[in-house]
Amino acid sequence: MEPPLDALSARLAERSRAWALAHWYWGDAILVDGLLELGDGGLEAAREQALELLRRWLETVPPGPGDALAPGAALARMEAEGELPREALDRFLDALERLPLLFRDVPSLEPHLPRFRFGVCIDALYHLPPALAAAARRRGRPELAERALRICIQLLHVLRCEGGWAQWYDAALGRNNGVPWSRGAGWALLGLLDTARQLPDRSAPLEEPTLELLRRLVATQGAGGHWGPVLGRRDLPEESSVAALFVAAAGHPAAPTVDAAAVARARAAVLGSLDPGGVYLGVSADVLPDWDPRSYESFRVEASPWGQGAALRALAAMARGGASADPT
Repeated sequence: MEPPLDALSARLAERSRAWALAHWYWGDAILVDGLLELGDGGLEAAREQALELLRRWLETVPPGPGDALAPGAALARMEAEGELPREALDRFLDALERLPLLFRDVPSLEPHLPRFRFGVCIDALYHLPPALAAAARRRGRPELAERALRICIQLLHVLRCEGGWAQWYDAALGRNNGVPWSRGAGWALLGLLDTARQLPDRSAPLEEPTLELLRRLVATQGAGGHWGPVLGRRDLPEESSVAALFVAAAGHPAAPTVDAAAVARARAAVLGSLDPGGVYLGVSADVLPDWDPRSYESFRVEASPWGQGAALRALAAMARGGASADPT
């Protein structure tokens, strides 16, 4: 029997205060999103905690290129609910407008950092399209919604590789690094679902890639409910963030039906990775773009805001009732 989810959620949310976010980095947005989802489920302290993070950034950090990685969807929502001034979402949108385009509609999210100047990570599918879609609704700007959808399709296309989707696309070389990164598939899946939820009347182009991502993750899941770092590689150690992203996606309001056995295994894996002190354990550490596949095959684990946020979103999805079984 699963332990009481409300107590687990409160413990993880409170422990998340250890990450005093202000300057945004890849993956940080999911911590804010997870706290807000728990707030939707009745944990008001988690909602207030998310607002503290957003207000700290707005009040203490000067505007800069890092604003492009701010949790834009959360900013749009909190403005709509009267919790944040218009300035907050404007900062995010202004930062995006200043970014150079790598190709078509896809910007370089960190052009000031040498490692990221001329490429884009699959994580961008979580950060950008849902935020643009939310801003489109809040500001009444349909062109932002169209750009959100185009970015989804364009990124999935250039990151496609044998076995799945790569972590990194280099625009200068015109190719990706060819490593079907499991965590990236989880980021992409949740990003597509968040975008579809924001744009229910325009999300048809996202249905096929969403189903393909789900099916690929189900087909490559380990017997214990976790995934290795490279899709389809059963010979590598497993890490825990993909299970949390998968559970969050399977219980997402915009998700199609998902294989019930795969969801049950992933739920058990998520619960088994929760430290009694409220930390989500076993998450692979920050993975910088690399052309050497060994960088993905051998990894260290560490507690992280993106691992914690993924776990928060997973628990929120579980509290909502999980996912329905796939009739096929």
